[in-house]
Amino acid sequence: MVLELPINGAYASLPSATGLRPLPPGVWESWEIREAATRGHPGAVIAAARKAHGLNQAELGSVAGFSQSAISRLEAGGNLAYDLRMLRIFQRLLGIPPHLLGLAHDTVPLAGPDAGRMVTQLTAGGNGFGKVPGHDPLTDIAVDGHTLAAACTSMVLAALPVDSFGGLEDRRPIDPDVVRRLLVVRRLLNEADNWLGSGNLSRALAELYKLVDQTRKAASGPLRVQLLDVAALYAEFCGWLHQETGDLRGAAMWTERALQQAQAAQDHELIAYVYLRMGQLAEAEGDGDRMVGLARAAQRERELSPAVRAMALQEEARAHAVAGNPDSGLLVLDEATLVATEVRAQWTDEYRVGYYITEHSLGVQRSACLLELGRPRDAIESYRDGQASQATLCKWEQGIHLAKLARAYAVSGEPDRAAALGYEALAIGRQTGAVVVANELRRLHPWRNVPAIASLAAELVG
Repeated sequence: MVLELPINGAYASLPSATGLRPLPPGVWESWEIREAATRGHPGAVIAAARKAHGLNQAELGSVAGFSQSAISRLEAGGNLAYDLRMLRIFQRLLGIPPHLLGLAHDTVPLAGPDAGRMVTQLTAGGNGFGKVPGHDPLTDIAVDGHTLAAACTSMVLAALPVDSFGGLEDRRPIDPDVVRRLLVVRRLLNEADNWLGSGNLSRALAELYKLVDQTRKAASGPLRVQLLDVAALYAEFCGWLHQETGDLRGAAMWTERALQQAQAAQDHELIAYVYLRMGQLAEAEGDGDRMVGLARAAQRERELSPAVRAMALQEEARAHAVAGNPDSGLLVLDEATLVATEVRAQWTDEYRVGYYITEHSLGVQRSACLLELGRPRDAIESYRDGQASQATLCKWEQGIHLAKLARAYAVSGEPDRAAALGYEALAIGRQTGAVVVANELRRLHPWRNVPAIASLAAELVG
């Protein structure tokens, strides 16, 4: 299990080797580390980190399970210095910040109480609640993706009557607390997607969905209906993860399943949300009329929160733009902006539809709507005014909106600014594995022959 602690606003890895203590965060800003990072190969950084830990090559080899000669070749810049698996081993072993070795961060910061849950699920006890020994529960801890997936699964299994092979035992009752646990896990995975990207979560989430559905079939009465609703939440998220990686067929399949289960559970808020997700898939096909219909279907559901209603109105505004009716879209967007003022942040330990929607996030979406409605200059001004709001978005969302802002500048005749923002968005898309960012950048295709944008466009071919 890899944990990283934030110190003075930055994450410092805890080395995973027994007996190694974390280095002071200032070490990574020292002249020795900076000088090592300029040598052109990551082995030099590993050597500097080894020395900072007070180890010689033989000692590091003993801890890592390699010979002294292998460590020597690694630090000298041999082939081993470019083996990503080797780099990840030593990054974790010595607590080196991933970027210094050219590695992406594969950890997600968890609040202290959530990290405590992870620890107790992977150690003795396993009641789903606890604290990380020696750590302030009010500060975040970063946990790697594999640990997160394993702990989430363990948290759910702890409330289920399973045999030694992991199968459900039909004759034993199901603890109703499994619903709460599943909703907490759904929130944790939703937040992890902001940091890890879909590729790191798809398999774990699909397995959890199977477990939820299996548990639902074994339950009865009100608990069965609750689990049906939870299954719909997991199916919707599976759909998003497929969409994020460009698998639109898989996204449609999962999203349609989510709609069927949400309707069976009579969860009107979730039904409305899934209609909006289906509208986003229709947008990928350029079907504006279907988008309008789905957005309006969402608004017809009963007892919608202001957050979901505002989102539905914004989706309808974008739909009108795709359908070629910008004037209608602007009228609906004004209504959405009014409803957005009623939205209040309602954080909860358990996942709830739209819990992450805030007036700030809706403000950023309004900027995007203005661009689609043919108001690029207004979109640029709106994005500028909402810069603080954009910082609250998750990484892949930031990438999408940087790509949209790049297009706004291209439409407005500022290709140099468009290219600079486009490259920022491209870097985020590659870091997170979010294909949707690259898809948004491909909308710069009409400017592919403009010198400032040509090289960016060339990287997006395909």
